[in-house]
Amino acid sequence: MRKQSIAPHIPQPSVRHISLIWVVAFLVVLLAACITSSQHNTPIPSPDTSYGLFSIPSGPTYYVGPGGSNTNDGSRDRPWATLSFAVQRLKPGDVLRVLPGSYNESVQVTVSGTPSQRITIASDTRWGAKLNAQGNLFGIDVRGSYVDIVGFEVTNATNSGIISWAPYNRFLFNHIYGIRAQCDTNGGAGINASQPNASNTSILSNLVHDIGDLAAGPCTRIHGIYQGSPKGIIQNNIIYRARGFGITTWQAATAVVMTHNLSFANLYGGISVGSGENTLGNKAENFLVANNIVVGNPRGISEENNTGVNRFLNNLVWNNATNWALLTSSQQNSLNEDPRFVQFKADGSGNYYLSNDSPAIDKGIREAAPGFDFMGHPRILGIAPDLGPIETR
Repeated sequence: MRKQSIAPHIPQPSVRHISLIWVVAFLVVLLAACITSSQHNTPIPSPDTSYGLFSIPSGPTYYVGPGGSNTNDGSRDRPWATLSFAVQRLKPGDVLRVLPGSYNESVQVTVSGTPSQRITIASDTRWGAKLNAQGNLFGIDVRGSYVDIVGFEVTNATNSGIISWAPYNRFLFNHIYGIRAQCDTNGGAGINASQPNASNTSILSNLVHDIGDLAAGPCTRIHGIYQGSPKGIIQNNIIYRARGFGITTWQAATAVVMTHNLSFANLYGGISVGSGENTLGNKAENFLVANNIVVGNPRGISEENNTGVNRFLNNLVWNNATNWALLTSSQQNSLNEDPRFVQFKADGSGNYYLSNDSPAIDKGIREAAPGFDFMGHPRILGIAPDLGPIETR
């Protein structure tokens, strides 16, 4: 029996549509602007400590906190010390709230919730619980189903910040950066649902950046958000400075929804739709790719390898070396003009709200629109949703 590697295999997409000359020329400019900046830059304005319209459930609740002890009872006054200890004690419907502080550990979640009683593992305040994976493969490694991971800061894993191996998991409001994935057969990602069995994964309102060693140049095995399974939902995310694509699909991905994302300054491309090398025989088809803003990448939005008919609607692609590279589909109602952010900076230190005169305001479709935006605020305020992750107020 062949021994299976614990790290997921992230196969290399087709590269037949890429001109090495313009990739190199583009990267010279991009790397000069980006490589020397800090990995800790975050978009302005930083989110507040709440989750807006998203509420952490009120089921049986336990706590982890700095200064806690695993001999405690897990109450707020007597919290446990480590997530690794706490998560193994959770049952369907339970909530684990992690108090602000630094946690030097890698967490594996093997318990499962149910469709009506999900398990919630949440930072008590958004980005307040800071998980340093200290060179482990994964920051948060989810093996169970019906699990929500909410609001963590995750850094320093060597493969993926958050990874899902099972279906029906959700990852919301997390900040993943400084993932030290290598350009080898395993690769890596900020958020990773690479296994064909990890279907129906939802990835909402996350900030993902600085994935892989950017100084080493582009790598098609290291991505911001990676989906290799069917029927995922990828919405409201801000992704930048990944060695590969900001958002990509491969393996058994089909019927994935990608809307309201911002992907910029990645070394290979902004958003890629594709499939291949999967055991389910799926084709990358029936995707909805809409209301996204893709700026300043070698390629904007592309299809790769085994694709069918997908819908690319109302996206804004601007200042990519090549804005569109579709194989079997066509795009409708796209914009190719400056989105006019309040302040765009390729290193992630800008303000990515839309200016009041932005052409992206009220230009989205309502289909599959989430109820909230990147900030957790209501998604639709005008006659139609805005493009990108943040609704203008």
